[in-house]
Amino acid sequence: MNYRWATFTAVLGAVLCFGSAPAVAAPNEAIHIDGTPVRAVIAADGTALLGNYGQGGGVFVVPSGATSPSRTISTGGHRVTGLALAPDGTLYVALVDDAPDQDTVGVIQADAAIVERTIPVPTGRHPLAAGPDGSVYVANSTGNTVSVIAPNGTAVDRTVEVGAGPAEIAVAKDGTAFVSNQTAGTVSVIPAGADTVTRTIELVSDAGTSKEPHGIAVGPDGNVYVANIKSSDVAVIKPGADTAASRIYVGGGPQDVAFAPDGSLYVTSLLTQELSVIRPHANEVGSAIPTDGGPGHLAVAPDGSVIVISPGSAPGGGSVVRYSSAALANPQGSTEAAASASGAGAATAMATSPDREATTQPAAGSQSALPAVAGGVAAAFVAVAAWSLVKGRRRKARSAAGAS
Repeated sequence: MNYRWATFTAVLGAVLCFGSAPAVAAPNEAIHIDGTPVRAVIAADGTALLGNYGQGGGVFVVPSGATSPSRTISTGGHRVTGLALAPDGTLYVALVDDAPDQDTVGVIQADAAIVERTIPVPTGRHPLAAGPDGSVYVANSTGNTVSVIAPNGTAVDRTVEVGAGPAEIAVAKDGTAFVSNQTAGTVSVIPAGADTVTRTIELVSDAGTSKEPHGIAVGPDGNVYVANIKSSDVAVIKPGADTAASRIYVGGGPQDVAFAPDGSLYVTSLLTQELSVIRPHANEVGSAIPTDGGPGHLAVAPDGSVIVISPGSAPGGGSVVRYSSAALANPQGSTEAAASASGAGAATAMATSPDREATTQPAAGSQSALPAVAGGVAAAFVAVAAWSLVKGRRRKARSAAGAS
């Protein structure tokens, strides 16, 4: 009888312990897709659009806060290499075509389920960017050019020669396009409506020496920020300048950059597998959070959360993770909150998501103080159970000794 009572007490105490553990919210969420993620853009309502470079292609539509797609936009079986979202909600998708001498850019109207029409472009990897007027810029890596598609256009409007190895494109509010040339180690400047590069920005003092500029973004202050893989820094270029004004060290070969609504700059680093945060007007990284695998491209939602794509080294082996703005604001606090959580439930949560974020603590005397009371009661139950078990064993031992 004593043993049954003690066992019941211990189980009840354990349940109360688990129930009294601090509530912890995940700072990151895996987005489950069946494919090979390569690019992401996020609409004004927070809906994420994820390009699939895997077999069958397609664009996965993930509503804000969801961890799996609600639907898939068909790309006719063609793999996706680039995405751009125009201001009117039209989605442009760079597709690998079956033709040997060309690829295409697909046009998908808002809320459509298929590609409406395609626009031929040269072969090669095709990062895309949309301007404020709806113009779409297509980087042609094999021909060292940028194709420009006019708003609602049905064909390439003009082709602009840029530096060797165009990698990424960023478009400023005035329509000026900035192209990072990874092989040349430069940035090409294309004013709105221009058919030639009007300025080339050298990122190193020795012309022809490349630090492999890759990700590029235009900040709220009008400065252009370029991630340099080889030199592990982000170059800051002021408006109208021909060289970088300063550099911000970001370790591990920074790949991509994007701005948050509050002006913070997010940077992915492939080698260190981190997402770094550079606060407005800062000249160094303020914080960094580990990512899942080698991070490539990223996209920032209106609420400040960030989606990071890790393509992986095998088909279907990539991952997509959404990081909350709160976790990015205080990654160290999230980790410490997770470490303080006790019980098997907390251990399981830590195993599935290394960094955790504690919820805001309520004021003293509120109903949320009940978990603390429950924790005290649970401790008392466990203590009584342990005392009963020990006492029972001693009685059994004395009885056995007397019988012998």
